[in-house]
Amino acid sequence: MALGEDGGLALDIAASSPPHWQTREAVGDTHADATPATPMFELGRVQYALPAPLVQFAVASNNMVLCMHAAGSTDGTLLRLVWVDLDDPTRTHEGLVPMPPTARAQPRASAQGSRLFVDPTAEHALVWLTSGHTYYWTPALARARLLPRLSGLALTAVAWGPAELTPRASLGAAPSGRRWVATPPTLLCTASGEVWETVCAVQVAAPSAPGPAPRTDFFDRLARKTTGAHAEYSGAVERDVRRVFALSDAQPIVGAAWAQPAATAYIVLATATRLYEFSGARHDDGNEAPASVLDAVFQPYRDTLQTHLKIELPSEHDAASLLSTTAGAAAPDRRALVWHTGAGLYHAQMNLGARAQHDFLEKAGLLAYSHGVPRFVARTAFHWVLVYADRIRCVHTLDESVSWDAPLPLAPHETVLGVSVDAVHNSCWVYTATSILELIVTDEARDVWRIWLTRGVYDDALAYAPDDAARAQVLAAQGDALLRTGHADDAAAVYAQTRERSFDTVVLALVARCAHDALRAYVQRRLDGLRASEKTAQLMLATWLVELYLGAMDRAEDAGTEAGMATDAAHGSAQDTAPASSATLGALEDGLRKLFASYAKVLDHKTTYALLARHGRDDMWLAYAEAIGDTRRIVARAIERAAYDEALRTLAAHDDVALYYVFSVPLMQHAPAATVACWKRHTALDAVRLIPALLQHRAPQGAADVAVDYLTHVAYEQRSEAVAVHNLLVTRLAARAADAAQPDTVRGAARDALQACIEGRHTGGRVFFDLDYALRLCARHALHDACVRLYARMERHENAVHLALEAGDIDLACRCAELAPNRDVRKKLWLQCAAQVIRTEHGVQDAMAFLQRTSLLTLEDVLPLFPDFVVIDGFQDEICEMLDTYVQRIDALKAEMDRTTHTADHIQREIGALATQFVHLDAGQPCETCGAPLLQRHMYLFPCHHGYHADCLTREVTQHLPPRRLRRLLQLQAELEAYTQPAEDADDATQPATPSRAQGLVGAAGWGALRLDKLREHVRPQAIVDAISTGFSVGVASGRRVLAPLDPFAEPSGGARPTQAAAARAAAGAADGAPAQDAATLQMLADVDAVRSEMNAIVAGACPQCTLAVQQLAQPLVDANDDDAAWAV
Repeated sequence: MALGEDGGLALDIAASSPPHWQTREAVGDTHADATPATPMFELGRVQYALPAPLVQFAVASNNMVLCMHAAGSTDGTLLRLVWVDLDDPTRTHEGLVPMPPTARAQPRASAQGSRLFVDPTAEHALVWLTSGHTYYWTPALARARLLPRLSGLALTAVAWGPAELTPRASLGAAPSGRRWVATPPTLLCTASGEVWETVCAVQVAAPSAPGPAPRTDFFDRLARKTTGAHAEYSGAVERDVRRVFALSDAQPIVGAAWAQPAATAYIVLATATRLYEFSGARHDDGNEAPASVLDAVFQPYRDTLQTHLKIELPSEHDAASLLSTTAGAAAPDRRALVWHTGAGLYHAQMNLGARAQHDFLEKAGLLAYSHGVPRFVARTAFHWVLVYADRIRCVHTLDESVSWDAPLPLAPHETVLGVSVDAVHNSCWVYTATSILELIVTDEARDVWRIWLTRGVYDDALAYAPDDAARAQVLAAQGDALLRTGHADDAAAVYAQTRERSFDTVVLALVARCAHDALRAYVQRRLDGLRASEKTAQLMLATWLVELYLGAMDRAEDAGTEAGMATDAAHGSAQDTAPASSATLGALEDGLRKLFASYAKVLDHKTTYALLARHGRDDMWLAYAEAIGDTRRIVARAIERAAYDEALRTLAAHDDVALYYVFSVPLMQHAPAATVACWKRHTALDAVRLIPALLQHRAPQGAADVAVDYLTHVAYEQRSEAVAVHNLLVTRLAARAADAAQPDTVRGAARDALQACIEGRHTGGRVFFDLDYALRLCARHALHDACVRLYARMERHENAVHLALEAGDIDLACRCAELAPNRDVRKKLWLQCAAQVIRTEHGVQDAMAFLQRTSLLTLEDVLPLFPDFVVIDGFQDEICEMLDTYVQRIDALKAEMDRTTHTADHIQREIGALATQFVHLDAGQPCETCGAPLLQRHMYLFPCHHGYHADCLTREVTQHLPPRRLRRLLQLQAELEAYTQPAEDADDATQPATPSRAQGLVGAAGWGALRLDKLREHVRPQAIVDAISTGFSVGVASGRRVLAPLDPFAEPSGGARPTQAAAARAAAGAADGAPAQDAATLQMLADVDAVRSEMNAIVAGACPQCTLAVQQLAQPLVDANDDDAAWAV
């Protein structure tokens, strides 16, 4: 260690022997890297360039605190303190211990003999000088603070209290930029046997934010430099200093230990020959920190004669110490305690949960020194470290054997100053004035399991077993020991965890001792430990385990029977033995059910069923069937036992539809109502496959027919269309309606249901049964009403009416007559009904009332049906009324004819006036599409005064034409192009071109496969305009003729169509015997005119603007797909 450029300490670490915090992997810290060749202990030298001899040294929480001489210092420094973070050696803090003030007659303080006490967190340190002065230092202080209230106390030992007892509220608020650093309550022990308690607290600078620190005032910095006060806090450091106890004998206290897991404090004090223990509840009033934490603990020992001496060991050795650590503790509430005395090494454990608080030191022992009294003592997890003047020896704590003995690598005249133990990280350090050595421990517990195994402490041996082989060896030995002592159940549990003992060896041993329960448990655990791939082994063990369970059940029943018989023979009662036997049997049954549930797929079904049947275990037989899902066997067994409700519950709990069909017949025979109710709940059943079971059911007289109930449910509620289902329903209803043995109410209900079935009331008017079969069935049962309705359903209305009239049911006959589709047939059937009424009633009033039921019959239709001797005086009013009706009807027909004639005349007049109609057109009226004046080129002017250029109208209309009319327009365009092709393209120039309409269709043959957008691309508006306008005179010939903006008195162009006069001349020439060519030309002109007229009708059939307006008026104002929020105001 050397001074750096900034005044700090530079750390120089030797790579040859790295410490644990530098290269842990190099020394084999993990068990996996530990091999028998790896030494358990090594001494690693931490090489520092120390600027001065080391006085004291301590390690805590992996932080190292060095106390060195400050010889040669000119600023009055006595000692230098260095704090190093072993996890980050570059992070260090340095502090100075100034020379204490002394009187002139007193010698100056010396660094020799000083003592350093560091708390477990390495955040607090106390330095005691031989002059009786004590200093407090924390890494945040540049100079240690003198504790004047502790002057004169010869500190020999310090015990730091728990961190949670550190005072907070009692310190007050720190100034801005400052924070409190305080120790927990601290126990100070002196050379005179006194015990003091205090708390040290200072204010230090709070951690600052990243960045440069603010520059302070110049005079402030000058004052600080003059006074040497690097710490701004100038108040008292020690607080609440008080003496809490004093030993009866004024002996120096060489060590102190303080543990406090909760409200109870456990304190151990040690002198050179005596060991004291104290315990008690600390003072805590719940409001604020008390003045003394331990005063209440020591109070009983001060005021009473309560003993606090644990043991006394006479010794002539003055160097004694006390060490408390968690290393090697058996439990979290234990602390290992080592007392170094001249009589031996006393070791014990502090039981922090002991019931007897005044006797909490347990498992005490004394290790005799075989090579003299060591100078220093330390403790690792399983070894005591004895440090002699020139050697170091590690003794095992379990068997007291020497695990390692090596000389200390000391230079000549180099002396060991002390040993430091990190109680948090369980590391051990040996230091001299010029060097620091770390005891590097590698796999210290490698042989611990063997020691525990030798002693028979198997739980601890298992805890420290390094691998599976060692664990298996421990378990095998533990099982053997348990079996020898008669604990067969525990031995079976242990044997199941290892393969060190073969399966047959363990089984034979358990069988030899008749340990049936242990054998069953062992087989169960071995079965549970098998892998899924070991199918054969699982089958064998599971089958054997079933047999073991069954055998145990038999033995339990036999034992209960024998105990009951013995009790009865002794005139006693079996009430005490019966519950025990039942409980044992119940536990075995539960275990077997769990086995079935876990290994149902492993067991062989046939073998298992045979085992269960051989032992007569019907309940377990059913349990196994349930475990493997063998519903068929469960239901069959329930039916055999006449437990039909149980069988139905089992069926309902499973979704196997096939089982419903298998057991439908026996269930329907013995429990029809419950069976039908179960069927109704399962909608996936095929009712056709249940018909055999339904046919087996015979309803008792007067009782409801559950078969009809189920068929009705399937036909009407499940909407089944199966013909067989509906046929069976009709069959059961017809038989029930015709059964004379049934009560009238039952028969009436059956007839109503049959009538509803025939009319299709519940099936939307449709029927799914066979009408011919139903008609034969109803005729066989003499159900005339049903037959009539069946005839009507079959549209055999005449048969229906005849049968209804034979049965005397006039109303039914009338309804059937009204169903006839033909009017003449309906009238004929109504006349038959009327004749039946006249024959049966013989009354004029009844006949007239019958005529009011239909409009097909009149009085003259029924008059011939009356007998000759019937007086018609009663028909006088009816005949007069009929004649008046005829007159009114004739007058209405005449009025209708007059209105029709008037309308026809009006239409003729409007047609004649069309030739003289005209429209006023403004010179500047624009086109509705392009906005240019209409008179610039050919145009259309509609009666609504909307005008379009011919080409604009063509484009506008073709954008909205439906596909069919658009294809027709393209076809007409192609035909017109075929008619008007140049004459030079023809084969004979002298002959006019006379193409047929089929040629135009050829060009449009492929348009049917094109999309709408592609069809519009083939429309040529200008060609259509030229074709339509060619040959038309200027004027208004109709509401949709094209108007040319040319001279109205100019002659048509050469390409114009011949006038009517020319056509007449051509016709006259043809009549006079002109060549046939003129007749062909005339036919072509007529075809061209027809094509142009059709094209004109498609393009200018209606004003597109007015048509669009009408279409939009028909649409709703708000679209149903629009969001209502879009219309919110």
